[in-house]
Amino acid sequence: MNELFKPDLVKIVDAFNTKGDCLSYMADLLSASGCLSFPDRYLAAVRGREEIMSTGIGRGIAIPHARDLTVFTLRIAVCRLRKPLDFQAVDDLPVNLVFMIAVPQSTNHEYMSILRTLSEYLRQDENRMVLLSADTDKELYEIVHELEDTISAVPHN
Repeated sequence: MNELFKPDLVKIVDAFNTKGDCLSYMADLLSASGCLSFPDRYLAAVRGREEIMSTGIGRGIAIPHARDLTVFTLRIAVCRLRKPLDFQAVDDLPVNLVFMIAVPQSTNHEYMSILRTLSEYLRQDENRMVLLSADTDKELYEIVHELEDTISAVPHN
């Protein structure tokens, strides 16, 4: 498996005005990392998914994601928000951790396994607290890089 998280995809952000601003920012990060070719098309796929049902899974977490032909490599962008954002989450609580997954069209089992593992990891209070305690992008990256080991340890079939 290639690297899911890269340092330039892991950011601590003060605030976003809207959910749309957050999604655009994260799609731009993914595009700049070279894992997708048309950020507008990818972003449209993510927004379409959000319109069907919010990816705010509760407990301050959102995992927006989309499978699209414009994505070359499975990659995850991470934002920790200093000011929580209304994401229309299932528990109606604002989110402060957003994991955006860019998924190649050809990837299915691996992606579903990663989504499940990530959700299970983030549902544990102690794991969220560690992520929320990071003060710098570098610290946050070091934490999610360890999370990648957890994800990689799960069989993807």
